[in-house]
Formats: sequence, structure tokens, C-alpha cells
Amino acid sequence: MRTTSFRALLLSSVALLATGCDSLFFIEAEAEEICKSEPGLEFPAAFPGTASVQQTLTFPLGDFSDPLPEEADVETELRLKLFEVTADTDLSGIERATVSVRTPGTEDTILIGEYRRTGTAPTQTLRITGTGGVDLLDLARQEELDFVFDARGSLPTESWTATLRACAGIRAKASYFDLVF
Repeated sequence: MRTTSFRALLLSSVALLATGCDSLFFIEAEAEEICKSEPGLEFPAAFPGTASVQQTLTFPLGDFSDPLPEEADVETELRLKLFEVTADTDLSGIERATVSVRTPGTEDTILIGEYRRTGTAPTQTLRITGTGGVDLLDLARQEELDFVFDARGSLPTESWTATLRACAGIRAKASYFDLVF
């Protein structure tokens, strides 16, 4: 009887593999929304002719990647849900702002959100919208990421402070198929 059971198991396994059922061997981790606020960030007064300002926000991922094996093939996606800048001064002179993720150990960045001014009304808040899901490659294995805020246009001529608030969702899927077989 054991030989029959073993043969049935072996034939079932071969049938599953032949039909491309490698999708049975994966783990998926998802964080719907991770948020971070950084209040009281100081920005310098812009000198005449200054066209841009940059600020970095360290964004926590925590132990998100713990269940993902180092050897597995991993697909990752980060989706910016909100990036908001609330200042103590008028920001209506800012024409364009972006948020990017900096690749650890380099100055290379991946664009994840963008703002373009549509009117001239005074405002103290910029809301940057996501550009869609971005493949992070192995960046999801980091405990934190650097979000780089870059604003361009007519910047405030007096020093100012702002609160940066960022919310993002992240998903990772690791295939174990190559590790099992």
C-alpha cells in the first residue's frame, strides 16, 4: 500500500509541476499603509535666484522583509498614498515638487510622486500624489528608506518651518519554487 501512495504522490507532484504550478510556492507580505510625520523641519530663506530646496524624510519599513528569504526571487512594489507639506508660510510660488526614494549608499533616486501648481491662490499646503506603483527591487529589504522631497519655483524669501507627512503602501511577493525544487 505504501508503494501505491508514494506513486500517487509522485505522479500528483509531477502533474502539478508540469502545469506550471510554481505559484503554489510563494509568500506575500503587504502593509496597506505605513505613515510618518516629521514636524518642525526648518527650511532656509531663499536667496534671489534660488530655484530649489530639498529635504529628506526617513521612512520606516520596520521588519516588513523578515519573512522574505534572502535567496528567493522577490517582487516588490511601493505606492505613495500621501505626501503632504504643511508650512507656516505661503507656498504658492512653488511650481513643481517631487518625492523620490533614494537608493541606499548612492545618490540615485526613483520618482514616486509629483506635484504641479495649477493656480495662483495662496496656500500653505502642498499635496503630492503618487505616480503609481514603483518596483523597489531589493529596497524592501531595508528597515527604512529615504524619501527625498524636492521643490522648485519661487521659494519663500524668509526661513520657514513645515511638517512633512508621508503615507505609503508596500507589497512584496517571494517565490520559493527555485528553493524547493
